[in-house]
Amino acid sequence: MSLTWLRRAANGRMTLAAATLTVAVLALAGCGSPAGEGTVDPAPTVAAAAFPTRFAVVDALASTTPPAASPTTATPTPAASPTAPPPTPSLAPPSAAPTTSSPAAPRAPVAAGRIRPGVVYSGRATEHDAGSGDGNCLLGDSDSAMQVVAMNEVDYDNARSCGAYLQVTGPGGTTVVKVVDRCPECPVGALDLSQQAFDRIAGGAQGGLDKVTWRLVSPGDIGPLQFQVKKESSQWWVSLQVRNHRNPVVSLEIQRGGQWVAVARQMYNYFESEGFGAGPFTVRVTDLYGQQIVSTVNLTPGAVQTTSTQFAQH
Repeated sequence: MSLTWLRRAANGRMTLAAATLTVAVLALAGCGSPAGEGTVDPAPTVAAAAFPTRFAVVDALASTTPPAASPTTATPTPAASPTAPPPTPSLAPPSAAPTTSSPAAPRAPVAAGRIRPGVVYSGRATEHDAGSGDGNCLLGDSDSAMQVVAMNEVDYDNARSCGAYLQVTGPGGTTVVKVVDRCPECPVGALDLSQQAFDRIAGGAQGGLDKVTWRLVSPGDIGPLQFQVKKESSQWWVSLQVRNHRNPVVSLEIQRGGQWVAVARQMYNYFESEGFGAGPFTVRVTDLYGQQIVSTVNLTPGAVQTTSTQFAQH
């Protein structure tokens, strides 16, 4: 026990004794106010403002000036700017069928590739015997019209142009072709057309044309989307291909553990990865316009599986 405390206690006892003696003397002398005439000072009123609320609820739309914040008062959330731009509207095309896009993401962001919608390209055109029409894209045999083309190496874009439909115009007319192959020796912008396609635009020219123009198109009714499972696929390694798509396909993802996992695309137009098990797989495909189709694909090596949906026309 400290000396200071003892002194304070002693002083307190002395003060109390003195007060008691004074009261006794006054009582004997008949001093003091009569009963009921004395006044008692009320306890001082503490203003409510002296204790500000620690966690104030701030209305972001209130126009009144908030009270000065004490050191422990939470900082109010700033009001939203009245000039803030309106939310960006959905970019889903009005003609899209309800099953062609994911409800949660009607339009996904897509990285720009070599071939872009609305752009007209030009280059040299040559002709070749397309055979069955099954080129580097491995899309299978084409129809008897053989309206196909081998894309130059740069615009082939690591198979991203596979399955795309192009409208090609030359001195003799216009035709629509499907990209099924690549031409490694062709310069940027050049097309190596099947003989049937070349004859429709050449205007009687033979062998080649110095310049034709071409652009991406989105054809009409071509039937539903398809998936091809490569015959070597298994529960340890899977290789998938998207077929009969109206618009170029830019990505393929497989769902695993509630997450979408992007699958790498190969030069021969298959998406391949490891570790997805025995299936069936929930697959999400995104086209050049950001439209997405979610479908179930069974692990049936070598089989073509037809869906009931298709990307919207553009």
